[in-house]
Amino acid sequence: MTTFAGIRPVLHTPFGPDDERPVALGELAALAAHMRAAGADGLVALGLASEAWALTEAERDASLEAAVAAAGGLPVTAGVEGAMHVAVDRARRAARLGAHSLMVLPPPGGAGLERHYAAVAGAGLPILVQDAPQVTGVTLATEALLALAAAVPAVRGVKVEGPAAGPKLSALVGAGVEAVAGWGGLNYPEALARGAVGLMPGCDLAAPFAAVQRADDPEPGYRRLLPYLTYAAQTLDTLILAAKRVLVAQGVFTDARLRDRAAALDDVQAATLDRLHAEITDTEGETS
Repeated sequence: MTTFAGIRPVLHTPFGPDDERPVALGELAALAAHMRAAGADGLVALGLASEAWALTEAERDASLEAAVAAAGGLPVTAGVEGAMHVAVDRARRAARLGAHSLMVLPPPGGAGLERHYAAVAGAGLPILVQDAPQVTGVTLATEALLALAAAVPAVRGVKVEGPAAGPKLSALVGAGVEAVAGWGGLNYPEALARGAVGLMPGCDLAAPFAAVQRADDPEPGYRRLLPYLTYAAQTLDTLILAAKRVLVAQGVFTDARLRDRAAALDDVQAATLDRLHAEITDTEGETS
């Protein structure tokens, strides 16, 4: 049985409009319900697309607790990052709050990989290694990932976020390690062909990716959403801003801004994203 199969969108974090920008927990719960209705197989809280780096420890716990409560029985994977003692504490708290599993970034600098993941495994939850070199600066070789999975039984899979991920996905799958596609879903049909079990997209594309996942031929549905996805996935900030813009338009969020960063869409970017997303909804007759 696979642990991370299907479409499991990463929940974006809504913030209030005042100067302190508090987490809008009611809107986060509404987003979880929205993802259930979109056909999600599970949810991810406190991922990169959740702006987890901008949250206090108390806000992390409150966000995860709200996501689990609103998940309606869907499994919730909790993102974990930080140096070992921080990651272990976050993993233990996630377990107490009802997380189904953990998505764990490598330790800063990548040193002591097996020791780090073995310590996090003490929380008692299955682990998905998040291989995101363009964000962390840590390159995880295929051989190191296979050795990690062999050394730490709790490591059940790897989410491969980097470019040209195909050969790494094939190697992981061939060795019996679950592979999950990343970076918003770029090249997802190839990932499926190589044996990936699922995807963790942004919430703006959960519904169309759920349709792609169910289709006998994933290519037509993927091609419909590709222009929007390619434009949004230029940077992590753009990916989050694009998703939040869609969620505001759908009435799920009231504010589309990031919390701590000055990043914002200019008028051309916003108009382009609106046009490309409208092409998806016009074609499929849905509000994704």
